Amino acid sequence: MSQEEIDVTGFEEITVTVPLKGVRQWVWITYSSFNVIGFAVNLWVLYVVSPLLLTSTAKVPKSILFYIFCLCISDLMTMIGMLLLIIEVVLGTWTFGYWPCLAYLVFDGLNKFMAPIIVFLISRTCYTTVCLGKKTRDRAASVKWAFLQLLFALMGVMFIMRPVFRHGQVFTFNLSANNETRQVTVMRKCSFLPPADEEFWFNIIACGASYVMPLIGIIYCYISVPFFLRKRALNSIVSSSNVDAAIKRVVATVLVLCAVYLFCWSPYWFTMFFNSLLNDQGLSAKAVVIVSYFIHLLPYVSCVAYPVIFTVMNRGIKAAHEKLAREHRKRFRSIADDATNTLRNAISRKTTMVRSRLSSFIVQSKEDLTQTDFTSSAISGQYLAVKNSNGSMSPQLVVGFPSPERDFSGSASPSDAPPLSFPPQNPPQIRLSPSDDEMNEGETLL
Repeated sequence: MSQEEIDVTGFEEITVTVPLKGVRQWVWITYSSFNVIGFAVNLWVLYVVSPLLLTSTAKVPKSILFYIFCLCISDLMTMIGMLLLIIEVVLGTWTFGYWPCLAYLVFDGLNKFMAPIIVFLISRTCYTTVCLGKKTRDRAASVKWAFLQLLFALMGVMFIMRPVFRHGQVFTFNLSANNETRQVTVMRKCSFLPPADEEFWFNIIACGASYVMPLIGIIYCYISVPFFLRKRALNSIVSSSNVDAAIKRVVATVLVLCAVYLFCWSPYWFTMFFNSLLNDQGLSAKAVVIVSYFIHLLPYVSCVAYPVIFTVMNRGIKAAHEKLAREHRKRFRSIADDATNTLRNAISRKTTMVRSRLSSFIVQSKEDLTQTDFTSSAISGQYLAVKNSNGSMSPQLVVGFPSPERDFSGSASPSDAPPLSFPPQNPPQIRLSPSDDEMNEGETLL
């Protein structure tokens, strides 16, 4: 029985993974590199543009900053979807379910629609703020108006992308089946495959809305600006060198934008309508796969190029960002200096306190040492016979040297006391219960 004749209904599906080698390995390296660069570039542009939306230092209209911000968000969503595609390239099969597949297709479609539309809106805003009246300029520069235009464009894109929601799914391909073990080896792919007629009209509408019309609008808006600047310069006293510099910047922006636009999107839409031409050129299957992967990569390249073009080539954004960065550095330096001074003062107070305590401890130690020496002398002191009130004699220990002013009634005078020796030559024999004869002698018991 041939493979096609086996009914695999109820068979256990075993997903196969293809080793990463050959063309797929180079595809993985290339796609991963652009994915990392895309994340880094768009996050950097967000870092530059986002603070400017909240300040009034930028001379660039807030609507343009808002468009660039939304363009970066759209590109980051595309980069997230690209991660799923890279995992599919590495494993050779789609390992996720239906909803991740639909999310990938939607993000990929938004990149093809929203990026060109946002580029067109930016060029139209530039044209409006330069060439039209004040009322129109103020409206075009407002974030509210930019948000409404972008929301309207997003609703139109979602309406055009209805076939993606209907026909985007995970397709399963049976590779081999075992009738005895009732197992089938399968490979899965996430793809958008509508019927032929619906696919043709979808491509026509999508190409016109996301490629032809934005391209015409971009060229018209940017080309009109130099002509308007030249015409206004003839009727004013503005220096011709300033006008020429402005015209050169606009022309350079137009050339770069159009070059990137045509390079990234023309091959993609060409193959959408003339895909059969690749097979008619006598190319091998391997060459067709390589060319297809390269053409599919080009829209992702635009996700890296557009944010850089609108940020690096815009002198107003660069100047505002540098000014804001200087203010932040100055503020950070002030905070750091305050923190350093506070820490230095705290350390100084603590050091002074420690030194004070250490000095007190040293003085106290010296006093204790002196007291200890004095006590040692007292231990080797004298016993004197002192006359009590009842006329009896009792021995008393005199600590240290007796005061010469003190008079012990009925006892020997201090001058009669033998000198102390340290240590004593003959240690005294202390008697706790002396006899009456010894006490009557009135002599020191040593």
